[in-house]
Amino acid sequence: MKKVTLIATIAATFALASMPAAAPKQNMSKPFLILGKMPHLTKLVKQNWDTLGLSNEQKEKLIQIKNETMTTVKSLQPKIIKLENEVAKAAINGTKPDALKEKVDEIAKLKAEATMAHIKCIYNTKKVLTPKQLAKIIKK
Repeated sequence: MKKVTLIATIAATFALASMPAAAPKQNMSKPFLILGKMPHLTKLVKQNWDTLGLSNEQKEKLIQIKNETMTTVKSLQPKIIKLENEVAKAAINGTKPDALKEKVDEIAKLKAEATMAHIKCIYNTKKVLTPKQLAKIIKK
């Protein structure tokens, strides 16, 4: 009885290993190098817009910061996704790693650019908000 179970397990393992890989998810890729460790202040400000007591000047500056950040990130996102999909497909199809290095380096460069846009957004947003306003949206 144990021998039959072992053979069935081995057969199932080989069957799974020979199945084609799932298609890469097109929009699940995050364009940043640092994930989950820095707040998305634009999002937090937007969620608390009416309760922060923002002056008109603050609102204008925050909208400008958001627009600049989103323009940069949204322009990079499709390039990153395209390159990631190309690299993933090529790797799965057996392309030699050295042949993919240039694309991987380009992905890293684009993600670094998006990460810097995120860092600048945090910095500039913190300069606009008062300490009291920041305390309302950032939980330490």
